[in-house]
Amino acid sequence: MKIEKFTEADIQEAAILAYPVWGEGHAADGQGERFGLLMCEYIIRYGWYGAPYAFKITDCGKMVGCILAGNITQKNGYNDWLDTLLPTFNEQQLKEALALREYFVTTGPKVYSKMRADKDLYLSFFISSVSGCGKRLVAEVEALARTQGYENLYLWTDSSCNHGYYDHNGFELVESFKSNEWAAEESDYVTYIYRKPISY
Repeated sequence: MKIEKFTEADIQEAAILAYPVWGEGHAADGQGERFGLLMCEYIIRYGWYGAPYAFKITDCGKMVGCILAGNITQKNGYNDWLDTLLPTFNEQQLKEALALREYFVTTGPKVYSKMRADKDLYLSFFISSVSGCGKRLVAEVEALARTQGYENLYLWTDSSCNHGYYDHNGFELVESFKSNEWAAEESDYVTYIYRKPISY
């Protein structure tokens, strides 16, 4: 397996990789695979800050994991991208897309408030489908961030993800809170903010 730079041209392949985790839920209730893939692409574009903190890991040329990070002073235009698609959505899709947007615009600042722009790097998207790849990707970002003087990696995750991964891989839980955008009556949807000190 090989670690390579992740570019904007890789976003759609990353959306396919993310589809089993997030896309199937968005595609449910007749909304369709196309909508599920678009919501995965929107999630990735939320995390896309460009170079240099963007890497993928491939196996025989196929992406099996990727990681995206950036400085919180950077802007990435993910909502401009979504705006171009909103007129094509039906009523249910529009409602779901706007709920996801609201989740991002309310959760992001909660993470930013814990961070220092000159010392802390925002790990904004992270997925791996092969055991061990995640550690390699985090190590790659951490090594580069270390050369730039960063002291911590910050990220947020939620109930839809394997958030226990972070507890067992050097991340410290900073805060958790219920996310009303996705809470269901039978089970609360919880968002978690994590920090990983960069070792020198």
